[in-house]
Amino acid sequence: MIPASRAPAGTSAHPPFEEEPIRMTRLILSTLFAFLFLPAAFAQQPEAAPTSPEKAQSAKRATRVLVRDIEGLWLPQDYMDALRATRQPHAAARKAPPLVINIQKEDRSYPIMRTDFNKAVLQRVIEVEPAGKPGAYRIVVADDDSGPIPADETTVIPFRGSKGVQGRVDAMSLADPTFSKGRYRDFLRAPDGLVVYVNRAVIAGKYLDEQGGAYAFSETGEASFPDGKFNYELSLAAAGATCDYFETPDEQAPGGHRRIGFAWKGDRLELFKASGTEPKNVRCEKQPFAVLKRQD
Repeated sequence: MIPASRAPAGTSAHPPFEEEPIRMTRLILSTLFAFLFLPAAFAQQPEAAPTSPEKAQSAKRATRVLVRDIEGLWLPQDYMDALRATRQPHAAARKAPPLVINIQKEDRSYPIMRTDFNKAVLQRVIEVEPAGKPGAYRIVVADDDSGPIPADETTVIPFRGSKGVQGRVDAMSLADPTFSKGRYRDFLRAPDGLVVYVNRAVIAGKYLDEQGGAYAFSETGEASFPDGKFNYELSLAAAGATCDYFETPDEQAPGGHRRIGFAWKGDRLELFKASGTEPKNVRCEKQPFAVLKRQD
């Protein structure tokens, strides 16, 4: 410190740090001023409105799955994949067991039909219940829904799923107690129906044979051969059949149906004459009567 008596000319006799009390006072006053106005500033901020019980309940109802949200035709994804890969229904069924589930509103009721093409179960949906975990539900079904139903006369089909952007379930994992022994399988909707989906995946298209003859199979089940047109239906029941085939009503044929076998060999569709009056004993000849190449 330089004594005041010896301070150089032009300098204050008071040391610089003696100005600190003034600055500290100003800092305290400005801080106090700020705090005085903080409560008013915070009071101007809107508080988040608590969610009302009615809104919470409405949101819960919007996400919950009801029977109308699963109405439609359902096919197992692994079976659909096998059908597209093999283009032969019987071969696909050996890779992944088929199972069709159709839920269709009828008046005030929702019949549910499940089939593996060999056996079918027709019941009624009583309720779709939450199963405790998010996205888990149970379809409660019974043979009759016309009155009170004892619990021991109902069947429970567990499934997992959630609503999509359309407000309905478009994919679910379901454990069928009859046909899948309670094992979960992934299911997808088939919005165009079973016939259209299967025909489209397997055989629908336009073809030419080796002599230039024109053949065609529509997605909805109409066939056109060089010698005429007819309705066709692919066989989906693999039990007992030795070859894939389609059939058409024919009063002149044994059993009232004419059957034609088919097989894919690379990009060629082979057609065979077939015999047998029942699906379980249909047999195809070894040599094809036509070999077709797709044109579309």
